[in-house]
Amino acid sequence: MKRTQYKQFAFGLLVYTLLVILWGAWVRISHSGDGCGDTWPLCHGQLIPEAERGKTWVEYGHRLMSGIYGLVVIYFWWVARKLYPKGHYARKAALATLIFTISEALLGAKLVLFGLVTTNDTPYRAFIMALHQINSFLLTGSVALTYAAALLTEDLRIPTTQDRRYRLMPWVIVIIGITGAWASLSNSLFPTDNLLQGLMDDFSSESHFLVRLRGFHPVLALLGGGGLALFFWLKAQTTESQLVQKRSVQMSLLLIAGILFGIATLLLHAPVWMKIVHLALAHTIWVVLLQWVFFIRSNKLT
Repeated sequence: MKRTQYKQFAFGLLVYTLLVILWGAWVRISHSGDGCGDTWPLCHGQLIPEAERGKTWVEYGHRLMSGIYGLVVIYFWWVARKLYPKGHYARKAALATLIFTISEALLGAKLVLFGLVTTNDTPYRAFIMALHQINSFLLTGSVALTYAAALLTEDLRIPTTQDRRYRLMPWVIVIIGITGAWASLSNSLFPTDNLLQGLMDDFSSESHFLVRLRGFHPVLALLGGGGLALFFWLKAQTTESQLVQKRSVQMSLLLIAGILFGIATLLLHAPVWMKIVHLALAHTIWVVLLQWVFFIRSNKLT
């Protein structure tokens, strides 16, 4: 494989990573996490389950996608070692992809083996889901950064520059994502058809802790996402680089689109399809933001 082909490979893997994550969200939303029983990685103790239950095939489909994904990631990392010298950013990011793929599988296994699925509403499930959300962001981020590094013609090594102004910016999206995972879990376990009643439940001391937690997500999304959108808009107005200006405007518009879609999802009581699209938007924002920071720090947008 040549480096030009590896760039296409990295982009394809990024798309497939997002599909695996979205299917995992469907497993949670459809309460299919116990579709294969309490066995892992086999399904009901079988390599190919003999069952007619819909939730079994939802969970098995995700495990099959994840298994194929793991094999592809191993090859992805191995090719990076062959194509790029030691210390190259693409090689390190590919290794990170392999590590986060393993930890993602272990977290998924923990959810199944410890019964943290379907209607489980314990604090332990909320904690593991937060870790799962962080890890999924790190996974998509590592693939995205591998792709970004593969786009460069020269051998880029770490550190790219000493510019550390933007290194903490992506973590705003991670924090918003964690609260989003809790909000999604809460809406799945404690759905409401009345927006006003739902808001009252959010602030009631008698409500389940997950119901009280879900109010943090829209607030942090408005403050954090809105703040980032304003930053990128101002960045576009003050920079002399046309490329930075273009990418910053795109980033600002993407954040605004995410906020507006989130508001619509809340007002429409979070239908399933909007939950899936909302998660896809969150990962898209995360990936584009990471690549913006990467190219800025490596002086490729200036």
